[in-house]
Amino acid sequence: MGIATFIEKNYGSDYAYNTIYASWWFSSLWGILAILSIIGMIKGKMYKNLSLLTIHISFLIILSGALCTKLFAKQGYVLLTQNEVCAQMQTDEGIVPLPFEIKLDTFYVAFYAGTDAPSDYISHIQINDKNKKANLSGKVSMNNIFSYDSYRFYQSSFDNGGKRVALSVNSDPVGISLSYLGYALFAIGMIWNMFSRNNTFRQLLSHPLLKKSLVVGLFFIPTISFANIYTKDSLSVNTQQAEQFGKLWMLYEGRVMPVKTFANDFTLKLTGKKHFSYLNSEQFLMSWLFFAEKWQHMELFSIENPELQKELNVSERNRSSFADFYDEYGRYRLEKYWPELSKSGTRSRKLKEVEKLNDKIQLINMLHRGGLLQIYPYKIDNHVNWFSPTDNITGDNLHVKDSLFIRKSLLLYYEALQKGDEENATSILNSIDGFQTFHAKGILPSENHRNAELFYADIDFTSILFKINLTAGILSLLALFILSKNRKTGKIIFRTFYSLLIISFLIHTFSIALRTYIAGRLPFSNGFETMLIIAWCAMLFAIVFYKKINLVLPFGFLLSGCTLLVAHLGMMNPQITPLVPVLSSPLLSIHVSLIMLAYTLSGFIALTSLISIFLLLFSKKKNSENILLQLDKYKIYSQICLYPCVLLLGAGIFVGAVWANISWGRYWGWDPKEVWALITFLIYTLPIHQKKLQLFTNTFFFHVFGLVAFANILMTYFGVNYFLGGMHSYAGQGGFESFFVVFGIIIACLLGICLVAYRKYKYLKVLRFS
Repeated sequence: MGIATFIEKNYGSDYAYNTIYASWWFSSLWGILAILSIIGMIKGKMYKNLSLLTIHISFLIILSGALCTKLFAKQGYVLLTQNEVCAQMQTDEGIVPLPFEIKLDTFYVAFYAGTDAPSDYISHIQINDKNKKANLSGKVSMNNIFSYDSYRFYQSSFDNGGKRVALSVNSDPVGISLSYLGYALFAIGMIWNMFSRNNTFRQLLSHPLLKKSLVVGLFFIPTISFANIYTKDSLSVNTQQAEQFGKLWMLYEGRVMPVKTFANDFTLKLTGKKHFSYLNSEQFLMSWLFFAEKWQHMELFSIENPELQKELNVSERNRSSFADFYDEYGRYRLEKYWPELSKSGTRSRKLKEVEKLNDKIQLINMLHRGGLLQIYPYKIDNHVNWFSPTDNITGDNLHVKDSLFIRKSLLLYYEALQKGDEENATSILNSIDGFQTFHAKGILPSENHRNAELFYADIDFTSILFKINLTAGILSLLALFILSKNRKTGKIIFRTFYSLLIISFLIHTFSIALRTYIAGRLPFSNGFETMLIIAWCAMLFAIVFYKKINLVLPFGFLLSGCTLLVAHLGMMNPQITPLVPVLSSPLLSIHVSLIMLAYTLSGFIALTSLISIFLLLFSKKKNSENILLQLDKYKIYSQICLYPCVLLLGAGIFVGAVWANISWGRYWGWDPKEVWALITFLIYTLPIHQKKLQLFTNTFFFHVFGLVAFANILMTYFGVNYFLGGMHSYAGQGGFESFFVVFGIIIACLLGICLVAYRKYKYLKVLRFS
């Protein structure tokens, strides 16, 4: 399956599906797996343990559901033209007649209030079944299925302004029922198994090694460096004007928000920070907006490629200004790269740098043209439209005075700033604010909402918390090893760290709740937000299990700190945007929550494994018995995390399958993300079968497995997201080859370290035996 995802990237989804996923031999492999499972259940007398029997039967039922879907399901789509009758659907095999007639009455797009961002696509249809003498109407929208006589209709696409609509059709009553039954039985069986007294998970929780205090003399001190802040004086507006300007509403990324939020994104895009020197983001934005002629020579852009440095005639510091990107005739120097940038595929390091620089320059150009600042709402045909000062806004529905105000108010504000007329400048901003309130009445967020968003934009919670958590994680890990002899002092210090973790968790919870309130939805829509959720889960897990597993405290700090650092570095998209219609489902929140909790637990397993490997590397002969006991203890920690991790991975996949079935009409489509999630799930189930797979009883192998398995998590999350692509990709395909280079180097180094550690492990085992 893993190879198939790379084949799909190179040869396309259809080729991969027809060659592998839909092939007879691939289906036969699943059949062989089912047969071997039945043999194993019989030979292992699994009927004596009903919880285990339920789990394994659930997979057989899921596979039988998939087989029924493959053999008997009817899947296709109907093309509906308004007020025309249709009685057939199109499938891969051709035209198939329907046992009833279907007609499209109306279709329309619903929008988020005051924006042009679609919130839903809605089709009203009529069914006429002459055989059953039934005539009924229904509604089909995203995440809202219309069902009739075992046929399920899903919103798919539309054209010609909604007069022609495509609806997906699926008739699979047996396959879906069996699959859903299997999902439910899996969850019941796993929970039953975990809480059953006679099963492994409960026995691990009461293992005698968890009650022993062990001493290990080892610690690591990472080096953290901080870059100097580049400062340079420049002209800008004062903080009072900038603050008032930042409070104005605007339409940005499909959402109505304060200008300050856009200013943060603008500044972050150009400088990598939410400020420039002593200027805040609003001042930086207004400087480029109103004093562009003085800012175009500011050296903001770092140029790394030697060829680009020559082309742009950069300074000795290898930095360039906006003006450097244009020659003496006003021609754009990077324009010659546009044909290459428009092509898909692998890009050279130089072309990647050109792409990033081009994005920044075009952002400034868009600001200068005025199109970005959509700060003027106006109701036309009962719909509030947002205009910028440069938009063509003539029309019968627009009052002449309003049109003049939209075109001239910012110009008047600029003139007031040039003259230093603070009173007049403030009056103009108040007029714009009043214009917004009057013309967007009923759709503007509340004043509390504005204050909340301004507060959220002011405080960089992610940056603050990643520094606190990483520092506390390193210090608490040192304290765990150094103070383990002194129980009294260690207890006081760890209570202090525990209190700090609770405070950090509460602050992070508050920031997530604030982001939820601002966006009007749970924060699960993009990579940045899922990093926030992983950090939250890591801290919550550490708080809950600290008394049972003392190592979980530093791990909670370190894992949450690392994930927040990833978010801070800008690897993901931090913008708060409305959800596209297909994501507006409560099942999305459940699906992402379960998967993120599972990833958090897998992260703890990997960290425990990493610590165990380094304990071996730096162990001493006199400490051999303690080291081996500590490795066994860490293995128990990992096993305790493993069972809920498998439960959450499986449940997350199955909830995602239900969501996909509701949204797209199929519960499994062999998308790369789905495939790698399944691979991850199967890999993490291996060590649960220690009685059959004796290799996992070896403590050292188990810890090596913890690292290798987590590498698969990284592939599932980052590799698919940035390289393989697919429907679940946040960032699209391409441009992530460096990930595999770095990833490969890290894996190679870890394997080398593991080989050295294994020799040490064998030596310590000999010492223990002797």
